[in-house]
Amino acid sequence: MENLKEPEITIVLIRLLRANVQLVTQDGKKEYNLALTEYSRTEVEGGKFLDVQAAFDLMHGLEKPLFKLTCLFAVRYQKDSDQSMPWEKFIPATTLAHIIPYLREFVSNMTDRLPVQVLILPPINAHALFAAYEQRKQVGSPVNPSPAKPS
Repeated sequence: MENLKEPEITIVLIRLLRANVQLVTQDGKKEYNLALTEYSRTEVEGGKFLDVQAAFDLMHGLEKPLFKLTCLFAVRYQKDSDQSMPWEKFIPATTLAHIIPYLREFVSNMTDRLPVQVLILPPINAHALFAAYEQRKQVGSPVNPSPAKPS
């Protein structure tokens, strides 16, 4: 069995930096299509900190959504020691997995305030979310998975 070492990395903060929530039409389709639309990582102070920004579009590529919801989250990580995991091994899916609970809470909170059914996002595969983002970037055009319907 492999001896797994702790990464010795701490989350310093997770914050919402930008959001746009707008009712579009009350007769739109009751579906959503969550997509990661921006992702950046920046090492700060000689690599002691890692700043990550991730933007999401809940209605990505939908023709007639009920509402629009886009947002941008920031996370700051800190290395606890010189023995901490190198940032290169700290994969994007891990950072997304840290942001997703905040995204889920934001989406349910905002949809609860709109004249639409409250949307509680189901479990999200962070690896697949990032892979779809990378695929769209490489192709240079939207790659839209099938929209999901709220349950």
